[in-house]
Amino acid sequence: MEKLPSKVQKILVPYISKLVSVLDDNVVSVLLYGSVTGEGYDSKHSDINVAVILKDNSIRALKPALKIIRDGLKHKITVPLFLTSEYINMSLDTFPIEFIGMRETSMILYGEDILGDVNIRNEDIRRECEYQLKGKLLTLRQAYMEQGLKNQSLEKLIKTSLRSLFPVLRNVLRIKCDSVPPLDKREILRRVAEEFDVDTNSFLEVLNDTVSDGRIGGQSAELFIDSFLIQLEKLSVIVDKL
Repeated sequence: MEKLPSKVQKILVPYISKLVSVLDDNVVSVLLYGSVTGEGYDSKHSDINVAVILKDNSIRALKPALKIIRDGLKHKITVPLFLTSEYINMSLDTFPIEFIGMRETSMILYGEDILGDVNIRNEDIRRECEYQLKGKLLTLRQAYMEQGLKNQSLEKLIKTSLRSLFPVLRNVLRIKCDSVPPLDKREILRRVAEEFDVDTNSFLEVLNDTVSDGRIGGQSAELFIDSFLIQLEKLSVIVDKL
């Protein structure tokens, strides 16, 4: 925990101590994961993500932690994932992107390293990448038809969509290159463009845009979303054939 920013340590030490105390011997492991464990952490915008592996994650077993979780929300600690080893093992093929991302950014705060030896198959990763990309295409088109007359709503939609796409883009690279992909968002976009001949300039413009004015890259969000969707469509076809 010494590697974490001092402000995060100050928040987490009492939080984890109280959590382990009330859940007692039901706790197998507590791990920290996500941007907070790396260089991408931003105290103004980043949440603190925690996973708690338990022997029993029934509502009855979780109830003693309710007040601690509520207090943690005030310090940007999201509601932890309460998992069991059994759930993890039977869900690796369902949520491979989430579990491999958790494993690669995790820091053990208490107990065992539950994710260290799990086997996550590339085919399961590819399948979830395809599902996420094709699902994003459907929802973005639906959202455009609902909000297309409101440029600021469209701008927010596009930015939110890109944030949720980065884990997918990382893992498309993982499959293609058979290696651990970068975490840096700009490097991810550079590598995707290089490996798949996809124009990621529209993605980069979204990433660089910090002003909420209904425009991205100098043009209205309504005009911009078309080029954004074209590149998403191209990526979905590529992933389908991987």
